[in-house]
Amino acid sequence: MSHPPTGTSAGQGEVSAAMRAAASEVRPRLGTGRSDRLPALFDFLLERTLAGAPPNEQQIADEVFSNGRTGLDRRDANVRVYIHRLRRLLNDMPAMADGTRLDLPVGSYMLRLVEPSGENVLDATPDVLASPAPRPFGRSSAGFVLALVAAILLAIGGWFAFRPATGAGLAKAMPWAALVGSDRPITLVMGDYYLFTSISGQGAGAARPIQVWDRTVPTREDLIIYQMLNPDKAAQVADHNQQYVTSGTIAATFAIRNALRRDAAFRKRSIRLVSASQLSPELLKSTDVVYVGQMSGLGAILRDPFVQASPFRLDDSLVGMTDMASGKQYHSDGVELRDEKMPRRDYGYIARIPGPAGNSLLVIASLRDPGLREMADLVVDTVRLGTLRDTVARAPQGFEALYQVRTLGSANLGATPVLQRPVRTQGIWDRSASTPEYRPIATSTAGQR
Repeated sequence: MSHPPTGTSAGQGEVSAAMRAAASEVRPRLGTGRSDRLPALFDFLLERTLAGAPPNEQQIADEVFSNGRTGLDRRDANVRVYIHRLRRLLNDMPAMADGTRLDLPVGSYMLRLVEPSGENVLDATPDVLASPAPRPFGRSSAGFVLALVAAILLAIGGWFAFRPATGAGLAKAMPWAALVGSDRPITLVMGDYYLFTSISGQGAGAARPIQVWDRTVPTREDLIIYQMLNPDKAAQVADHNQQYVTSGTIAATFAIRNALRRDAAFRKRSIRLVSASQLSPELLKSTDVVYVGQMSGLGAILRDPFVQASPFRLDDSLVGMTDMASGKQYHSDGVELRDEKMPRRDYGYIARIPGPAGNSLLVIASLRDPGLREMADLVVDTVRLGTLRDTVARAPQGFEALYQVRTLGSANLGATPVLQRPVRTQGIWDRSASTPEYRPIATSTAGQR
């Protein structure tokens, strides 16, 4: 049973005292290094919890990570990274003498005091959604995903409202110029990831169900195959047709849609928003498609033609890729912050290929979210788009460009072009790419990215 963080009269005082006692056990384990913000983050969340005033991500960024700065970037990744670190540390902490311990539930910035019931809020990595009690969403969770995305877009919309106007003149710059002259709708496709539910045992002693992302199970059809091949384990997994979209993908999609709305050439075009799992062959044929997301979230319907057109191959780790044409490897430093003063590296990617019916397909992607934020800024800035060589960007068969993105703490320091080249697209709509051998769920990689 969970103790509520706040209450009335004596009950509230007892809970507050119990939480402070638990906090006194936790705090010495948080470290004291200057660059480690865990103690400050923990103290801030504790006081806001006891006050019954849950903070939002921006308030945490301002109070804990701002260093006296104002107007800190709302996309600051430090908050999510350190929240994840704190949650993991609390999960690993031994219970107090009475069996209670502090807990930071997924999706919440309020601490919670829980009794020894064996219930934990499980988590995987900073960008993977996990939930202790998945809810079925009727026939499909597609409506829920879009509703959630719409709510987040509205929440971050205020930030973009204060950015300098971008988007003017996009119609004259590649890759957007390839979409000019068409009256087709534009479909913005967000990279997403399929989640299934893991169920361990039954009855009062069973662990609570959790949502799992596994790179060997990219679709619900793969889960069905797994259940067919492993009938003894079929009852331990369940499908609720749920998908996850990273926060960086949502922010980048909003920035790009905003820029297109400001450009006269695109303002009157219908712009729809779907996740990669919702992209249908009909949309792929009848609309101009713009993919926004991590390289690993492309989805089979888009991955197939791009794998044939591009020599890049994503590594099994999903944070690196190899250029098969040159043998060079490119690897993202990911989101782990060992020291806030150490620069990090990610890679961004832009590509255009002709669609199956005279339409265009654009890809605005990265290995991880830091690179995606930089690519979203780059593709709506006509000055920065000028770094694309016309002879490459206007190649009728399409092109691809790779950028190295430099970051420092939560700030992007710009993108340096690594390569630009035409791609080979002849026949990509007439044949399918080779299909990798089916690999059943690997326990060692489940829930990891």
